[in-house]
Amino acid sequence: MKPVKLTMTAFGPYAGQQVIDFSELENRKMFVISGKTGSGKTTIFDAISFAMYGKPSGDHRSASDMRSQFADPKQMTEVSLLFQLKGRTFFIRRTPQQEKLKARGGGMTMAAATAELYEKKADGSEELLAANVRDTDEKMNELIGLEANQFRRILMIPQGEFQKLLMAGSQEKEKILQKLFQTSFYKRVEDVLKEKSDALKKEAGKAADQQIALLKSLPAYSLDMSVLLEQEAIQKDAILPQLDVDLSEMNEQYDSLQQRVKAISSRRDSLLGERERGLARNAQFDRLEKALQEKEQLNEKKEEIETLQSQMNRAERAEKLLSYEIIEQKARQAAQAAMNRRNEAEKAVHEAVRLFEKANEQLKKEQELQPARDELAKQLQKLHSIKEDVYAYRSAEEETKQGQEHLEKAKQAGIHLLKKTQEMSSNEQEAEQLLQGLQSSKETYLETGYLIEKLRALLDQFEELTAARNVLKEQEKAEDAARHQAEKTAANAAAALEQLRHIRIEWNKGQSAMLARQLKEGEPCSVCGAVHHPDPAKADSSQISEQRLEEAEKKAECCHQENRQAEQEWTEARFSLKSARDTVEKLEKKLPADFGVEEALGRLKQAEKNRRQAEQNMVKKEKLEQQLLSIKQQKQRLTVQLDQNRIEEMNANTAFIQSRSTLQRLEQAIPERMRSSDYFVKELERLEKETTRLQNQYEQAMEAVQKANTAWRTADSVFNERMQAVDGAESALNEANFAFLQKREEADFDSVELYKEAKQLIESLARMKERVKAYEQKQRDLLLLITELKAALDGGVRTNIAKLDEEISMLNEELTRWTDQAASLMAQIKESIRIRGAVEEIAGQMAQAEEAYRLAGHLYEVAHGKNELKVTFERYVLASFLEEILSAANTRLALMTNGRFLLERLTERSKGNAQSGLDLLVFDHYTGASRHVKTLSGGESFKAALALALGLAEVVQNYAGGVSLETMFVDEGFGTLDPESLDQAVETLMDIQADGRLVGIISHVPELKERIDARLEVGQSSTGSKAKFVFTGER
Repeated sequence: MKPVKLTMTAFGPYAGQQVIDFSELENRKMFVISGKTGSGKTTIFDAISFAMYGKPSGDHRSASDMRSQFADPKQMTEVSLLFQLKGRTFFIRRTPQQEKLKARGGGMTMAAATAELYEKKADGSEELLAANVRDTDEKMNELIGLEANQFRRILMIPQGEFQKLLMAGSQEKEKILQKLFQTSFYKRVEDVLKEKSDALKKEAGKAADQQIALLKSLPAYSLDMSVLLEQEAIQKDAILPQLDVDLSEMNEQYDSLQQRVKAISSRRDSLLGERERGLARNAQFDRLEKALQEKEQLNEKKEEIETLQSQMNRAERAEKLLSYEIIEQKARQAAQAAMNRRNEAEKAVHEAVRLFEKANEQLKKEQELQPARDELAKQLQKLHSIKEDVYAYRSAEEETKQGQEHLEKAKQAGIHLLKKTQEMSSNEQEAEQLLQGLQSSKETYLETGYLIEKLRALLDQFEELTAARNVLKEQEKAEDAARHQAEKTAANAAAALEQLRHIRIEWNKGQSAMLARQLKEGEPCSVCGAVHHPDPAKADSSQISEQRLEEAEKKAECCHQENRQAEQEWTEARFSLKSARDTVEKLEKKLPADFGVEEALGRLKQAEKNRRQAEQNMVKKEKLEQQLLSIKQQKQRLTVQLDQNRIEEMNANTAFIQSRSTLQRLEQAIPERMRSSDYFVKELERLEKETTRLQNQYEQAMEAVQKANTAWRTADSVFNERMQAVDGAESALNEANFAFLQKREEADFDSVELYKEAKQLIESLARMKERVKAYEQKQRDLLLLITELKAALDGGVRTNIAKLDEEISMLNEELTRWTDQAASLMAQIKESIRIRGAVEEIAGQMAQAEEAYRLAGHLYEVAHGKNELKVTFERYVLASFLEEILSAANTRLALMTNGRFLLERLTERSKGNAQSGLDLLVFDHYTGASRHVKTLSGGESFKAALALALGLAEVVQNYAGGVSLETMFVDEGFGTLDPESLDQAVETLMDIQADGRLVGIISHVPELKERIDARLEVGQSSTGSKAKFVFTGER
């Protein structure tokens, strides 16, 4: 990523719009950012970080805090950045969440954060990639390939941040590296292994409990099994063999029970067959007795059946006459209907004559009203001739009235507008006078804002001094304790060394005595070679053993190491104490000597009070300006309205005169009572309705005469036709009556009454036939059945069913008893086999779970730090990352220190349970020994921190997928370097920019400004800061 143009508006100390065009550097790859403390140098980093990720460069500031106190309240805070990435050009714009003036009324409202991302094409067009904060953040992460924290670590080296990382202990380094390399996954591996280990352990325990519960639920078949199951501790290895013995015995007993059940079932089935055959024979005896009884009953009904047969004969003869009777009845009905229709036709003729005469009388009356109809036509024609003038009169009257009212309203409106214009002029003068007294409120607001910022910065320095003094006190105590500990361990080491010297002397004496005992006169000594031994060494009772000598040596070595460690810690404590004193002295020099915290707080409160008053005056001033603008606009509108009113009054007067002249002309042409359009319309409608009514009455009378004449002729024709129909119907009736009488005599019905009696039987003729037929069929069926049953029984006797049932019941009870015993025994067998299978299956599962638990538990312990080095899995990974960082850092540190220093990781295990693995040492080639990084001087620690920052940037960039970041910013630290070290540091940065990377350095060091010909100078004033590029060399 390479910035091209950065634009800040109302951001940090930059009140207005500040544009930093990096393209002005042309082919320069390094520049210095210079300016006074608090002028806004680091704000440039904040703006780039905010544009890219919506966050400033430091963790102690939020985006909403970056609103400029110098900015105009109407000015919105905004940052935009044009940058290049992998050959593509992008433009991003962001605004933080901030307060803004309400569009209507007074007060402030909260505006939400916004973000937009575009890609600039080669042809000058733009493509919108994201239009809101969430989409922009996602797209930027996708393009850059780094999170905000990683981006800041690579792109920006903040003041003192990497010196803190350099000096930090293992635990603090772990937190920093976790964020950079996102190693929470490895911590999650530890958690997953623990969860897996706990789950497997729980699973194995649960399986064991299930196994014991199953064994306890075994049915106790034998006494031995009962004893085993009643024991407090269930013994699976004893229960399962006994279960095999019990199952064998239970199977033998079950087979015996099954044989007994089979024998009883066979005897019972035989008796059941005999019972079924007896029941069938007894049923045949019952059927024979019933058939004989039914035969006697049929014989008793013989006379009744003969009567039915006689009735059937008469009904059949009557049924044959029904068709002739029906024909005679229909002919009689037709004759009567013809007579009725003839009478109706005769009445219709009389009614038609009467209506014809009445219609003629009404027609004569209507002919006598013809003169009245003619008079109405004349009146109606007269009204139509004045119709248009009547309607025009009403409109002219209304226009005259409205014109008079409009003229009066225009006059009144002119008076009102003139009065309002005079009032607006008075209000305008009053507002201008009030506004004159509030002109200086904005200058006061900006001046007090700058003063508040300075006072707050001063109070922060006072607070920092207090904290530094507290740290100094703690460091003094720590140095004193370290000194006492060093003195104590030195005394212990000296005492142990003296004791070791004494023991060695005594041990040597003992060794001499041992050699003396082996000497013989005349034989050479193995030490001096002499053959005479006049005074050999003698052993005393307190001879020192070799074990005691070794213990003394170990003790002396241990005391020496403790003293060395204490001396090291005392050296570090003295260094920390000196650093704390230097910090306090620097802070005391920065602070004013003429006033303290209380006076600064008092000045701050007064400045804040003055700022609030100035802000209120600014709001009042803006409201007054808006009111004055509104008054002027209203006055201008009133003037325009007054001119328009005058024109409108003239037009209204002209229209009134014209409408009044038209009204006078119409009054002369229209009779007075006809001037009302309502009356005219009603009179016109009345005449039209009366004319229409009289005409309709005449036409209706003519039509009624014609209809009555037609109806009379039609009725007379129908009457003649119906007279002929009556004659034909009477002839047909006589013929049908003769035919019916002749057929009745042929059927032997001497009278009509006998025929009617027989006809009543026709309805039940079918039932009588069925009854007779059923009787005859029943006689035949009973005779056949009685013959068959007598032949089948052949003189036999009934079977005793009760005796058979009693014997079968006894056998069923005995069968149930033995069957239940067998079923109960089989249930025990099946349950025992099921439990044994379940126990064996659980045993297999337990073996698998225990094996898996052993593996998972061991993996968890190793990953959790229960290993020789006491290093967790995550810390092991972080140590690997740190090794890579140190490798990259040492390449640059060796150049900056002429090969004297190299950074290395402390690999020794810490004492007790303290976390280790990430502490740093510095190897000094001058001494050939390693020491803690805290022992480095200020300039040396800056070099080490710079090398560490550059190494970290390189490694993080590699692990982010080879992300191409072509820019780096370094914030301060060069003031601690001597000229040679400064040259080495600059050379290192030159190597970076030689690779094409743009390097920006914040520094107050004059030598650095002289060496680098491009400067971004940041100046501050009471109205905010400004920045611009300055070039001193030829290019």
